[in-house]
Amino acid sequence: MGAAEPLPATPRRHPLFERVLQTNAPEALRLGAARGALPLPLHDLVALQVRLQRDPSKAVATAAVESLGRLPDESLIAFLSDPGCDVALIDFAARSGRLKGEGLAAAIFHPAVGDTTLEALATEGDAEALGLVLINEMRLIRNTRLLAILRANPRFTGEQRRRLAELEREVIGREPRLVAVPKVVPDAPAVEASAVPDATEALPADPLPPPNDAELPPEGAADPNQEYFDEEALQKTDAYQKIQRLNVAERNLLAMKGNAEERAILVRDTARVVSHAVLKNPRLSETEIVRFAGMRSIHEDVLRAIASNREWTKGYPVALALVRNPKTPAGLSVQFLARLGTRDLKICAGDKNIPEMVRRQARNLFIVRTQPPKKTFKKAH
Repeated sequence: MGAAEPLPATPRRHPLFERVLQTNAPEALRLGAARGALPLPLHDLVALQVRLQRDPSKAVATAAVESLGRLPDESLIAFLSDPGCDVALIDFAARSGRLKGEGLAAAIFHPAVGDTTLEALATEGDAEALGLVLINEMRLIRNTRLLAILRANPRFTGEQRRRLAELEREVIGREPRLVAVPKVVPDAPAVEASAVPDATEALPADPLPPPNDAELPPEGAADPNQEYFDEEALQKTDAYQKIQRLNVAERNLLAMKGNAEERAILVRDTARVVSHAVLKNPRLSETEIVRFAGMRSIHEDVLRAIASNREWTKGYPVALALVRNPKTPAGLSVQFLARLGTRDLKICAGDKNIPEMVRRQARNLFIVRTQPPKKTFKKAH
């Protein structure tokens, strides 16, 4: 068939999938797959269309591109939730530019994502993609070419370079060194899955070493899992009764000028303009931000706003509260995992309230940090 490159057969494949990819497959059959007209499971059909974008027949290639263009992003993200997702489909999702936030993170942290995909993103990706590749520490350790590719990218920020240097020094156990940067072809799909450690393996049974002081939240910091302002208690207050009589404009004004009790009520407001106004209140304290970051009764847009504020997320308690909050979008949570102490990583890895993608990445980081460092030997001159 030419440009469409088959993968090794797997038990999950429909028999017709391999038939379409054979070199002598009739063009009518390939065109049917490209148009979505074959009786195949949707996952297999889309995986075929990804490959058929480069079919020697212009009609087949055009039909495949058009079919993929009509595929809703929600369907693409749903495929990525399957650990057995087709490797070329993961590559397409990651490099298409269609996915952001949680969807892009699902592609980059997928257990089967190929090295070619990650290298392409490290070469061409935007700031969000670079940040997600950077915190995928398991893959950086397995494929050290990624370190050099990231450093060579002019879009790589100073803060990201600092974190990369820390990773090389403290986790990989060696100083940065120059590595030849491989040329990545932008449009070439990944066709091989890189083996990665099984994220479902049991955590080491050895007790954790005492955490460094830098890993611990400041003394007196609140537990991020606690519902800091009890909603039932607040509903019995005079402030709550007063707020119930206000319209949206009045609540919005109060959110920006009210006291701590009123802010605790209004940050849960169903009108997003009101809940966001609370974050603009000049009297807002760091303690309140930590509390809001841990609340499960506020809209995820408020959590997004907190997570995007670099000044607030500098504090360890805020980062920890966001990760531990099941309402925080997974694509945001994983960005803070690298900052967590070993003890908190272990807690997050076992917390079933946290999205599975976040738990898996926390488990991987924990395993990396608790494995004995590899000894390196220098050649004698």
